[in-house]
Amino acid sequence: MVITAPMLLAGVTLVSLLIAAPFGLVLNSHVQASLANQPPIYQGSVEIDPEWWSEFRAHAQGIDATFTPTVVGFAAPLDNLSALLDGSARPLALAGPILLSALAWAFLWGGIFQRFVRGSREGPVAFWAAGFRFLVRFAIISIAAGAASLLLYLTVHAVLFGAVYQWLASAASSERNAFFWRITLYAIFGALLMLVSLAADYSRISMVSAPAMPAANAIAAGMRFVRANLGGAVLLYLLVGALFVGLLAVYGAVDVYGGNRVGGWRGVIIAQAYIVARLALRLVFAASQARFFAQIR
Repeated sequence: MVITAPMLLAGVTLVSLLIAAPFGLVLNSHVQASLANQPPIYQGSVEIDPEWWSEFRAHAQGIDATFTPTVVGFAAPLDNLSALLDGSARPLALAGPILLSALAWAFLWGGIFQRFVRGSREGPVAFWAAGFRFLVRFAIISIAAGAASLLLYLTVHAVLFGAVYQWLASAASSERNAFFWRITLYAIFGALLMLVSLAADYSRISMVSAPAMPAANAIAAGMRFVRANLGGAVLLYLLVGALFVGLLAVYGAVDVYGGNRVGGWRGVIIAQAYIVARLALRLVFAASQARFFAQIR
């Protein structure tokens, strides 16, 4: 379905760009103002002056505080994965972009799932109509999923990586074994987050299949579907997850081609290609879930 819908991928990519653009422009203006007081930069330079960057970060506030080394190249997805697994607090300045992105995707999922569930091509008018029709209810599903994830971080994550990990690490005979136990706890907690994500996805699909369904009923239907078809839903999730790991591996290899990180415009192009590929994979997953749901019903 995704291969035959290139405009859908182009539209999702454009929306993602429009969401990030205002915040990027604000950050760019602040960076340019700071660089105005620095010596001229050679046109062929691909590395950022570490002394300037350190000074900029020391005085950075708001969105400027997000301009860290972890936003460059392959470090960005690794930092996001690390924060997801460790429950690291993100800068408060990211609250605006995250909320705006969540609202935009609540709109996009309406048109995306309607197309995938019906299995037929629809024009922009039908896509927009579906987006607005499901916007509020999909936003409620996203809020419920976010609340469930937050509860998991405050309870299960705190216990697993607090008292449980400390006990396991103290009983481990080596650092390697302690690392193994940490990976195991990551897998356990990741499985719980996966269940929340699956319940939210199939809640949306259930609602699109029955457009008049209230949000609460859709959430209940999504949870029932996941519980009744746990093996298939998890297997599909893991298959797409394996594709994502492969995408990360390719991105990491290309980003440090020849033992040195690719910089300049080549680095920007590689990073943007990764983002587009990640969005395409997200659409592939949604299409696969819609087909799986239709086959089971």
